[in-house]
Amino acid sequence: MLSIGINGFGRIGKCVFLQLIYNNAMDVKVINAPDFDIDSIESYLKRDSVHQYNKHFHVTIIDNDTFEINGKTIHILRNRDASQLEWRKYDVNHIIDATGVYLTEEKASQHDVDYIVMSAPAKDDSPLFVCGANQQKYKGEKIVSNASCTTNCITPILRHLSDNYGINQANFTTIHASTASQKVVDTAHSKSRTNRSIFNNIIPHSTGASSSIAKILPELEGKVVGTSVRVPVNSVSLVDLNVVLETETILETILETMKKDPYLQVVRENIVSSDLLSTECPSIVDEKASMELGNNHFKLMIWYDNEWSYASQLIKLVKVIYDHNSHPDFIENKNFHNKNVLLRLDLNVPINDGKITSNFRITSALPTIKRILKDDPNRLIIMSHFGRPKGVDKEFSMKFLIPELEELLGKHVGFLNEGLHDTTLQRLNSDPDHKIYLMENLRFHEEETNYKTMDLTNNMAYNTIQQLGTIYVNDAFGCMHRDHLSIAGVKMEEKTYGYLIDKELSALKSITKNESSKNILAIIGGGKMDDKLELLKNLSKKVDHIYICGGNINSIVKNDMADYLQEISSNKSEISLMCDGLCAENLEDDPKHITTDKLNSNESFFDIGMKSLNHLHKLIKQHDIVFWNGTLGVVEDEKYKQGSEILVHLLKQELKRCDDKKVIVGGGDTGGFTNNYKHNFTHISTGGGASIEYISFDTLPGLEYFKK
Repeated sequence: MLSIGINGFGRIGKCVFLQLIYNNAMDVKVINAPDFDIDSIESYLKRDSVHQYNKHFHVTIIDNDTFEINGKTIHILRNRDASQLEWRKYDVNHIIDATGVYLTEEKASQHDVDYIVMSAPAKDDSPLFVCGANQQKYKGEKIVSNASCTTNCITPILRHLSDNYGINQANFTTIHASTASQKVVDTAHSKSRTNRSIFNNIIPHSTGASSSIAKILPELEGKVVGTSVRVPVNSVSLVDLNVVLETETILETILETMKKDPYLQVVRENIVSSDLLSTECPSIVDEKASMELGNNHFKLMIWYDNEWSYASQLIKLVKVIYDHNSHPDFIENKNFHNKNVLLRLDLNVPINDGKITSNFRITSALPTIKRILKDDPNRLIIMSHFGRPKGVDKEFSMKFLIPELEELLGKHVGFLNEGLHDTTLQRLNSDPDHKIYLMENLRFHEEETNYKTMDLTNNMAYNTIQQLGTIYVNDAFGCMHRDHLSIAGVKMEEKTYGYLIDKELSALKSITKNESSKNILAIIGGGKMDDKLELLKNLSKKVDHIYICGGNINSIVKNDMADYLQEISSNKSEISLMCDGLCAENLEDDPKHITTDKLNSNESFFDIGMKSLNHLHKLIKQHDIVFWNGTLGVVEDEKYKQGSEILVHLLKQELKRCDDKKVIVGGGDTGGFTNNYKHNFTHISTGGGASIEYISFDTLPGLEYFKK
């Protein structure tokens, strides 16, 4: 676990500490607080005029320099000279400097640690990073600034608007809560306004956010200006943002896209500032207070807790730094310039009459493709499988994907029709005619699925794949649960994984880690249950309730699996089954509605019933996180897609009702189905089997490959 120290124990230092203890996300060991009296520690932590999470803590004083909180030992240092602080004595390599004193590289370098995050805008050219705005640009810098609380609120919003719609110009006013530096009574002061009491006044004030924005989002330089006023509240501030966009759109569309952004939140209630105390989200858009002003001009009202959410942002930035330096295999840390790149994607898209019915898996891979091309590689070879051919079969050729890729990329794409054959190498080496290539179906070669059981001595396919590039990139999350040649058998000088895999894992970790102890419901649909039993056994240790439905019920009823399911329910999960549905002997027959106990051996359920959906709706309301894997019926048939459509509607309804609820869709057919509907789900995975296997086992063969 990441070990961290905190320098300074004022408002921000305290908020950082409380969150670290409460969430148990990092191992905080040391606090430097020169003037702190150990006898006051319990009162200081357990009581706060603003934030209430502290009531969950139990504090015990050990000695003058040590206390225990919730069973964790914390050491207190008391030294104003940073060079004398013995951070490494306590195995601390990362610190958050919350003093507001060490705001230059020269001063911060006095700390004997590997990485330092300043809790204020730097007073020199030290780089500024804000999670949700530009954290992906972090490249291993030792000393960084997390900018200001206002900057942490507005830059994720501006980044989102710029990425999705383009920004012509913007101006903002921050209605800012009082801070520790604000005077509580009128005093003699050189600055005529800041010498006035915050208790009695609204005070115009300057903000450095405008200059910080240009450093964090250089594409917006000269387009954004801002000002500030201070108001007499303890915490929670409000940004009044006026923005003119380049792309014509409407407010409803903007708000819908924002709901899908993990760094933003949209609220519909009639809230006031105190309703948002101790919230972690840096940018909370007030839907009812925002408006269209005409001519693509919008007013957005954005809340943020300038203490608590800022502390949360500091913690996130430390995690970014740690992950970057601990996971060098991530694509952001690689350089592809002038290299031969071999990219594994999952392009197993659904088709009907030779036409792609959903390009979800292709569009999901675009950020990784574009990142590689941005570095100007010598060539990029994209490889994937399609379907389950038995050897070479033109029906399963991947050539049909070329027009779709060319349209999405705006570039010519060559086709390597020989696949994993030495003639492919000869073509590439002797007369390369494209920058980007798509390789023929990997499953035309037996080696792809069976390489571990074959003699690979002088094996052409195996040897060819090793020579196709100098750097291997995997962004095929939907295939990461398969120990195939293209997933776990490529041996190259460098290897890395793409944005899609990173995004998938980040979303699924909310279930596997569940550090906030949220209640989790798993909805398991799809086909046969037989191949899911081991997965369910492990899943039952992670979630609170498993609801089994869809074609799985046919297997359970006909194979009498109820006793086994009862056995695994003793792990953690409650398990309940679909109780009614639409059944028939064949898909072509007219369906009838029956209860589960009335299913005959020659019949099968093809969709869920309304009684079951009503029960499922109650379960959804009772849980904080919903994981849905497998459609509830045969959605390819109009007669049997209604149940899954109703579930999409119910989930959308619950997300609107409860802002904190998360809905994660576990890919495969479910992902393709739900992606066809207007939704604001937290995440839609590209991999059905991979997502449920990762949640069940905390790893995948494709992930283990990167550990070797």
